[in-house]
Amino acid sequence: MIDKKERNEEKKARKKKAWGPYRYFLVVSSVLILAMWGVILFGGKPAPEQAAFSFDKAKAGRVLLFLVNGSINRYAHYEGNRYPKSLQDLAPRYLQLKKNQLSFLKNLKYSTDPDPSVGYRLSLAHVKEGEMRITLTAGGVRSTLPNREGS
Repeated sequence: MIDKKERNEEKKARKKKAWGPYRYFLVVSSVLILAMWGVILFGGKPAPEQAAFSFDKAKAGRVLLFLVNGSINRYAHYEGNRYPKSLQDLAPRYLQLKKNQLSFLKNLKYSTDPDPSVGYRLSLAHVKEGEMRITLTAGGVRSTLPNREGS
């Protein structure tokens, strides 16, 4: 009987010392989770606190042009392949602009077209002399190069 007790104690001792794959997995995954939380809480950079349109003023019009074009395409996708009557219809659901930023839409020229290959025309309202005029449509990008005299 004593012999049996000693054997059971030895088996328990061996079981405590032997680590199976589950214990290794548990330890490794716990360490990785703690490391990820450390990076999330203490590492990385804080979120930028800049306005949505804090980019180069020279490129602001074109950036806005392509931003609004993406919003028009989202509108058409979710509204049954219809295009908005005006750019104001995009905000705030499809175009995330603050109330004071809606005035930026006045810098764009927008019109719908009954031709399905065109669908709509979106371009900058005022293009500087010598700049390329970009017109975005449902069919793609159309550009007009500036006339250069004397070349």
